[in-house]
Amino acid sequence: MVRETDGNGSGVNRRQLLRSAGVAAAGLALGTGVASASGFGVSTSDHTISSWDGTDLAATLYVPDGSEPHPTVLMTHGWGAFRQSPLTAPKALTYAKNGYTVLTYDSRGFGASGGTVGLDGPRETKDAKALIDWLAKRPEVALEGTGNPKIGMDGISYAGGIQFQAAAADDRIDAIVPRITWNDLTYSLAPNGVIKSGWLTILLGLGTIGTTDGDSDSQVTDRLYDWYKDAVWNNEIPDDAEQAFEDRSVAYKDGFDTPAFLVQGWDDTLFKPNEALRTYRQLRDAGVDTRLAFYEGGHAVEEIAVPLDAREHMNDLAVSWMDRHVRGTSGTVSQTTSYLKQRDEWRTDSQWPPADVSKQGYDLGTANRDGEATIEQWSWWHDTEVTYTWTVGEDVEVVGTPELDLSFDVHGDEARLFFNLQHNGENINDVGEVYRIGTSGTNRIRFSYPTLQRFLSKGDKLGLQISVSNPFYLNSRDADGVTVRASESRVLLPQR
Repeated sequence: MVRETDGNGSGVNRRQLLRSAGVAAAGLALGTGVASASGFGVSTSDHTISSWDGTDLAATLYVPDGSEPHPTVLMTHGWGAFRQSPLTAPKALTYAKNGYTVLTYDSRGFGASGGTVGLDGPRETKDAKALIDWLAKRPEVALEGTGNPKIGMDGISYAGGIQFQAAAADDRIDAIVPRITWNDLTYSLAPNGVIKSGWLTILLGLGTIGTTDGDSDSQVTDRLYDWYKDAVWNNEIPDDAEQAFEDRSVAYKDGFDTPAFLVQGWDDTLFKPNEALRTYRQLRDAGVDTRLAFYEGGHAVEEIAVPLDAREHMNDLAVSWMDRHVRGTSGTVSQTTSYLKQRDEWRTDSQWPPADVSKQGYDLGTANRDGEATIEQWSWWHDTEVTYTWTVGEDVEVVGTPELDLSFDVHGDEARLFFNLQHNGENINDVGEVYRIGTSGTNRIRFSYPTLQRFLSKGDKLGLQISVSNPFYLNSRDADGVTVRASESRVLLPQR
């Protein structure tokens, strides 16, 4: 039975979490299902591995045909899923077909593994180290030295976060491929101070589903339920949660030095594209060998429809990365790789954004305005949104990270604002950005919008929509609306 109260006997009803409308769709996006992974010159065997504290971890070993030892890849799965999920098992098979021994495992508390889910914390980090110890004793695994296998890690989302944790703690990991994962978990769940309530609810629901075996309590740590309750009640992330998120985020890991190939979805509404870009710049500035790729997908419905050839392209790049850093051969991966949605093609560049990009300002004071400059969440007199639109004067490509430099009169104690850049009336990538202004009166804010790529033609309409309400976030409870000071506001677009 799923337990319905927190550790104090009151609080979040977990059955209500399971009824959340987005849980089923999110499960599809995260790959909750079963994928076959046998044949193709590869043998598989299931194992139960005792971890550092005696917790049993369920795992599958993929071994290429042949008697010689092979370099190895360690993989787990997304939040609420398991090692056979279709966003994990096919990647493992790809590596094995390319001459790698692969170990996939159910993360602690998920699938068939025991223990309590700790959100890629110290216990999960020790699990990864224990699994590497186990692999180092296997005849199928090539070694660099005693107890030191030639090994890399790959995986999506939750399985991306553990790669940074494990590689920071274990120098035996030679390379990582974190896909659609976070840079700063506080930003992921409460960007610029605005709580992403839709995703919080979905993730907690998926975690509950993924850890329920039919006759026991949830194996998600009660701290996650407590944090959720406090965040929703107080409309801000609790301090202890923020510290835990910081401890689990590469943004705060000075000295991280493991080569990383970062793969990120343009459409990701949980871990926005700028998260991978921030990690990329952080590691590059530290002198770490790093590459970056953007594709159409992520934590979004677009992930379900990613074509097979696009997945194969990204997997081939990942194999090349492992060839370069784990196998020790001449694998080549371009500095940045981008999928161009409008042209259905891939492009490589030597840097991000490309060298010939510069910022172009679009003043709100010269734009066409659809709606009143004053917007309020609850009002008989004012709408909840206003849109500013410009006519594009020439063919351009927008590529890079836009900036919003905006001024508002805040009429209540605070404001929580929601922004979307639009192309011909449609949101670009439907990712958007949010911002909390914590004081009343006139406020000027400047912040980065999620990185993007879009071709604009002469005569197209470029827009900025500003709103005080969004169903996927927690709106302000203390706001009396804002007035946009258009003459003091602008959008800075990276374009060429």
